[in-house]
Amino acid sequence: MLAATLSLAANLVTYTATSNVSQKDADKKALEGAAMQIGAKVDSKMETRVSEKADGSIEKTTDSKKAVSTNVLLKGAKIQPGPKQNGMFQSTVTVDLDQLASKILLDLNQIKVQMKSKDSLIRLDMLDRDYRKMEADMIQLEKLAGQYNDQLEALSFVQAVPKELQLETTMGELTEFLISSMQTVKLETGEKDGNLRVIVTDFAGPIANFPVALTQDGKNVAVAKTDAKGVVNFNLKKIKNLKPSGDVTVHADMNFKFVRQSALQNVNVTYGAKKTGVAYRLSCKGTAAECGALQKFLTDAGLTIADQAGLPELSVTLEFSDKDNSAKTLTTSRATVKFSSASKELVEQPQGVGRDAETAHVKAISKLSASKILETFATGK
Repeated sequence: MLAATLSLAANLVTYTATSNVSQKDADKKALEGAAMQIGAKVDSKMETRVSEKADGSIEKTTDSKKAVSTNVLLKGAKIQPGPKQNGMFQSTVTVDLDQLASKILLDLNQIKVQMKSKDSLIRLDMLDRDYRKMEADMIQLEKLAGQYNDQLEALSFVQAVPKELQLETTMGELTEFLISSMQTVKLETGEKDGNLRVIVTDFAGPIANFPVALTQDGKNVAVAKTDAKGVVNFNLKKIKNLKPSGDVTVHADMNFKFVRQSALQNVNVTYGAKKTGVAYRLSCKGTAAECGALQKFLTDAGLTIADQAGLPELSVTLEFSDKDNSAKTLTTSRATVKFSSASKELVEQPQGVGRDAETAHVKAISKLSASKILETFATGK
């Protein structure tokens, strides 16, 4: 049940509501009622739609943007619970629209000051060719602009918004400069001293502090910034420990929106493990899928696996402990992989996740440590 009364004096709105549900429900009803009355008072926020139904009758719908205006009211509304009578909870909401508008106008002015300061910082970033900071400051400026527009919408629920308060920003100009500068950025790659070397330049030469990332299988495997000469080195050994051979994508570690608009090109790099010259005959205790995944991993790591008499035997036992998630949609598997050849032994316990047990087993095998296996068995002695 809801009973409501409304009072409008000067720019003061008072709304009283009652509810047989709870005090919280009465408070909510009072806030919503005040919001509807303010929406009705500000004609620009009332929208009446007329439509003809299938039976020929006319239907009118009024939209007062109740939810949005209620959020605005929460900043300045005074909620006063009333006495409970006959099992009914009572609540009165009072809003001073002039006071609320004054608070919003103050917030708008503060945001404008912050935006002006951020604009100056971005221009300094441009002079320094500091793309990382330029991007971060641009994102902050966009957030401030969003906050300003939100506050402007809030003000529109309280009073008519004068044209001079409409937001005018330099974001278009600044974004254009950032994009045009990024269109000149180039990423060049090469191998040197066991590292994947990336050199980043733009229209003015090498770029310092430029963020670069290596991505593999949809995940960042390494992130770093260029030095004063625009160079960053990634240790290939660490990458091969994750995956003995494959591809990595070298790309700018920046907001995708700016990268996409500037069409900054990524660089794909293919790498592989050097063959050790050591060959083994593999004896694997596991399913065909598991042993196949193991053989591929060992080959990618640099060992030669061949079914030839006279080769030393590398014996591997695969055991798995599986656990399904509560929805039975994913399986987590912890593997125990025992390697042995002659007097050498190695035990690894990688973990994998997949849509079923077999997929999880294969994933776990791919997480083996190539470096440990090579350190133990690469000499063949």
